[in-house]
Amino acid sequence: MKSEKYYDHKNSHPINLEEDGCELDKWNESYGKAVFAKHPKGFLVFLPPNKLNLCDEYKDADPYSVEERIDNAFHKRRIDCTLEMINEAIKSIEGEAKILDIGCGEGHITGIIKQNHPNAEVSALDYSISAVEYATEYFPDCDFIVGDAYNAPYTENYFDIVVCNNLWEHVPGPLDLLNSITKTLKPNGFVIISTPSRYRLGNLARVFIGKKAQLISKHHVTEYSVGQVKEQLKFGGYEVTKSYSRPEAKSGLIAKIINNFFKSIITLTGSHHLLETTIFYLAQNIDNKSE
Repeated sequence: MKSEKYYDHKNSHPINLEEDGCELDKWNESYGKAVFAKHPKGFLVFLPPNKLNLCDEYKDADPYSVEERIDNAFHKRRIDCTLEMINEAIKSIEGEAKILDIGCGEGHITGIIKQNHPNAEVSALDYSISAVEYATEYFPDCDFIVGDAYNAPYTENYFDIVVCNNLWEHVPGPLDLLNSITKTLKPNGFVIISTPSRYRLGNLARVFIGKKAQLISKHHVTEYSVGQVKEQLKFGGYEVTKSYSRPEAKSGLIAKIINNFFKSIITLTGSHHLLETTIFYLAQNIDNKSE
């Protein structure tokens, strides 16, 4: 049975789910002949067998502690803003949306997307087999796979929306990742990116007094300014239709004074900059836009 969703780009043909795979315990010996392996839990594994352990960052525990912190202010804002961007994109989509969540981890946000859009086809990819084992068990209404985001095994022009939630700062080549995303999107397709702003309020204050900007996490390759992300998207053939982050409540008089000071400068200069920690971008692929 040939799949509409999955595609063997190396050999240029749709994947046959009955003939092109093998069982996971045969993956080492069958890799090269088999295109994918089927995990005992039912999900597909496209990552080469020699990378499964190397890329399994969730093997011992979630390094980002999403589940235990899912109700904190950061994740609530992250979830709400993601859903707002998806709702905005869906206004331009005819029929039920096909949504892909790249770098889904254990699938907590993927599951929330499906819960809020039960009629949508929600798919997700991560390179950690342990994360996808968890996601498949707890969010069975979504279709999870183990794979490489740079070489996503999906049919071209398949998805309406691709979500990259706090992935941009983790990869060394975001434009290469964007190119892979573009291949999977339909004409008029949307990408939703959330990523920390390099010059968020705290870093602006540090730079203002002559100190270096700091990364939020040791897991980040780097972090980008709002302008840099917009330029990356423009270079990749996208038009940013919205950049946004729900404002964070500032506690303490000094923090409020600093926040108002930089807001005044942004307003006076007409800058497109935002002061929040994480910025969300909704962008449409105008280079692949249907007439």
